[in-house]
Amino acid sequence: MLTSFFGKSSPINYLILAVFIAAGYLLGAISGFSDLITPSFLLTNAFFIIVSVFSMLLLDFIIRKNHLTKSNTYAILFFACFMVMLPVIFLQHNILLGNIFLILALRRIMSLRSDKNSERKIFDASFWIVVASLFYFWSLLFFLPLYIAIVQKPNLNYKQMLIPFTGFLAVFMLNTAYQLLVSNSFMWFFEWRESISLDFINYNSASVLVPVTVILAFYIWTGIYRLSSLSAVSLKEKSNYLLMFYVSLTYFFIALAGPEKTGAEILFILAPISIMIANYIENFETKRYGERDALEFWFKESMLWLVVILPFVFLFL
Repeated sequence: MLTSFFGKSSPINYLILAVFIAAGYLLGAISGFSDLITPSFLLTNAFFIIVSVFSMLLLDFIIRKNHLTKSNTYAILFFACFMVMLPVIFLQHNILLGNIFLILALRRIMSLRSDKNSERKIFDASFWIVVASLFYFWSLLFFLPLYIAIVQKPNLNYKQMLIPFTGFLAVFMLNTAYQLLVSNSFMWFFEWRESISLDFINYNSASVLVPVTVILAFYIWTGIYRLSSLSAVSLKEKSNYLLMFYVSLTYFFIALAGPEKTGAEILFILAPISIMIANYIENFETKRYGERDALEFWFKESMLWLVVILPFVFLFL
């Protein structure tokens, strides 16, 4: 049963999910490629397969380090399945890169509740956010949860509020120096900002619309549940509990603000959605008296099977 298999952590879980993502990448990004396959093409796609798998492993590291779920692999199962549901994600390499740098920033943001090395964590988070913006400009919105985390942290001082500006300037100067060396131009700055587009014409395709609808339905469902169960969360965990919700909202607006709506931008909200769904499964309870345990088990089992089967169904859309 999937609940017992992914309800624990073992190396085979990670291997299966890594192979699943790699297979999804190959089917989504390479199967439709009809041009001559060159060594550079193979190396580029091998690199982005590694990026895709690494993003899953990095998310799992953040979850374990900050105890965002119990000891299981539900979250990365949902993350992997949602990625494969939308093969268009693997065609947008800038979004893949922007997302992994934001996950690196998220790692530092979530660790701010510990007061150890706070200045370094804030600088690292701001650094990665600006690096992500070089690939997807509206990643800069991720400064919002960073500042929320800074305000929530213990022993706050005004100097820490200024550190994100140093991270911004560090990336700005490094990229400026690189652009001057490579192209002898400062034009990158004027081309950096991307326009906001609300043209969803690409969503008319069933292969995009149906998976996006499923993912957003999960997001709305678990988001409402997360807010409704806030009163049951201990005071110690409440700030982190709310922070993940703020992170998910920020990711949503980052995706919404993109210059082109292809469906690949949904990748940005997969990490927080996966964590929230894992929390939902862990805490799900029903009031059906003696049948409670059986109903809970089959509900979880059905949800997991649904998410695992849907990527294969969507291949035929």
